[in-house]
Amino acid sequence: MNQLSLTVSASASTPLKGIIFDMDGTLIQLNVVNELIQQIYQVADEDKFLVAGEHPLGKYLERDDLEVIIANLSPKGQRKAKNKIQEILQRHVDNMIIQEGGPALVAFLARNGVKRAVLTRNYERNAIVMQQMYAQVMNEATFDLIIGKDTPYDTSLPPAQEIPKADRIRQICYIWGCDTSEVIMLGDSITDDIVEGNRVGCGGTVLLQPRGCQLNHFYGTSVGDSRERRPTMCVESLIDYRQYLEAPLCQSISAFLSHSQHR
Repeated sequence: MNQLSLTVSASASTPLKGIIFDMDGTLIQLNVVNELIQQIYQVADEDKFLVAGEHPLGKYLERDDLEVIIANLSPKGQRKAKNKIQEILQRHVDNMIIQEGGPALVAFLARNGVKRAVLTRNYERNAIVMQQMYAQVMNEATFDLIIGKDTPYDTSLPPAQEIPKADRIRQICYIWGCDTSEVIMLGDSITDDIVEGNRVGCGGTVLLQPRGCQLNHFYGTSVGDSRERRPTMCVESLIDYRQYLEAPLCQSISAFLSHSQHR
């Protein structure tokens, strides 16, 4: 196959250097992050330690910072939360299923010289298990970079700000030698993948919505209810996104932007 001139800028002149993938609910079917958040919120709400002695802790935190939640629990609550995390993570690895269309999309990008990174709030060891599963069904290289929640931050790079996904996107672009406007962020979370991709100035953000539904809606937000929560486009499957990229119409972001706004 001839290498496509995929581009990612409004002027259709900047080449698409890479796509940054979320993992849970995107590259694999099971979203362990959602389950972890929900289960730890439940543990926090059942724990005797309540914020200001009144409100259940889990329901009143704006973000899914599980370490902060657990640190504020009673000793018994902390033990219960950590045991719950280990149980969920092991079950997650045992039942990991590749997302339909994932290997074909990653292979297509590899053949066309587009870099691939995994950026996840899951643990790096689980992302490596996922990568090995992809490698078993692919002839092409899988991912150039894998960054999990516990991946050490390279101190030779610009300083991190508590390592949110936006800062990690900058890290990936620094390693790749490109600008954030030359990459696309693809994931299933409005409040995580799309917000962080838009916040850092990615050339595009793609929301995966299986069967047209937002999966992680427990934050009470909806698609497009703010500028940061507005993806460039929504797709129902990774198969749809690969077919979209393969279409001659969508080999530039100017076409990408105008076409996706009418989907």
